[in-house]
Amino acid sequence: MRFTSLLVLLLLLPATASAESWCAYPLWVHEWGVQAFDANGAPTSPVAMPAWFHRDGTSGGAGGVATRDLPPDSGMRALPVLHFYSGGSLSSPIPVGVEVGFRQGDARLWYPEVDTRRPAATANAPAAVRARAALLTQRQALTPISGAADRAPVPSDPTSQLRWDRLLLTAAPQHAAHASHTPWVNALRDFYAMWVNGSHESERFVFYEARTTEHVALALSRGDTWRPDHRHLILRNASAHDVHDVFITRREGANQYVFFAPTIPAGRSAGFVLEDHRVSARDFAAQTRGMLRQRLVDAAQPEPPTHYRWDMNDCTMMRDPALPVERADGHALYGHEVDAILDVWDGTFFDGAGTTITYREDNAYLDQVMPLSVYTDMYNFVLLRRAGLAVWRNVALP
Repeated sequence: MRFTSLLVLLLLLPATASAESWCAYPLWVHEWGVQAFDANGAPTSPVAMPAWFHRDGTSGGAGGVATRDLPPDSGMRALPVLHFYSGGSLSSPIPVGVEVGFRQGDARLWYPEVDTRRPAATANAPAAVRARAALLTQRQALTPISGAADRAPVPSDPTSQLRWDRLLLTAAPQHAAHASHTPWVNALRDFYAMWVNGSHESERFVFYEARTTEHVALALSRGDTWRPDHRHLILRNASAHDVHDVFITRREGANQYVFFAPTIPAGRSAGFVLEDHRVSARDFAAQTRGMLRQRLVDAAQPEPPTHYRWDMNDCTMMRDPALPVERADGHALYGHEVDAILDVWDGTFFDGAGTTITYREDNAYLDQVMPLSVYTDMYNFVLLRRAGLAVWRNVALP
């Protein structure tokens, strides 16, 4: 199963709100998720889910005008989890729309309730793909200066399976949250984050998960110098996309081994001798959890900003809510997000008996298999990050 948190992270007031107030505010959107595979490389789901997550049905969304249909910014000043952090905005509450698809699977769980749930057979059909191509052409022809009143409504992405038309971000919940006995849900609720509100549900995040036919990207085989005391292994990336931050951990009684590769390009291999990568129990955590944390945390900005100030070189204008952000500008997250991932998944990534392989998926791969669209109003603009991890457990050594 693909377990995903989409984290919308920070819409902050500038130090002054005088002549600069006509610039749109940045809305940092951070998605993280984990794809788990069993010993045979097939998808599995080792994490407990709350009983109150939605499993079927299409009603009960946020209601009101869809975010993509809000007025565009003319520049004239006329006036598969999501977390939101805000110090304030020109729009309150902050409207957000989210659409997510699963090209190799069917949506299984989500929260809060969606406005539309399309089955995979419909969303992934050739007719939906053709309709999306027509939608992209329509988007390219939009002219914000004309205003929303002068044009036909822009439809949603026909290839999305889950669609939230209008979620509202607020500092306090608009509805009472479900009582939770699920540790990872309680941990995410402790974030200093905005609340995500649907028509009758509030939570600190948006969640989505799918049944998927995806297969692990890697294959492990013996190298040509393999001996019982010199286990030469070849890790091949058999996929069409690069993989990153690759860890192989092996536990054999009191012995522990860790092999790490920053990147294995598509179609390429990394070779190593297992005996050369033995680590002590004292160093194991630093070379696994510590190393992965270092690779995932944004070194330039490890914590959410506490203020934002424009200058004339980065003032974003002409924002049209009908145009979503669909490409991430990187994978790096804030430190507390990475700590949350590791608190939930550290044992699965690194503490299992035998051999486990953990890696980060390329963003181009995420865009292909799990396309994401994020909308907001003309007073804000989205900056998207996506961090997709995969873990292959109980791997048989060749």
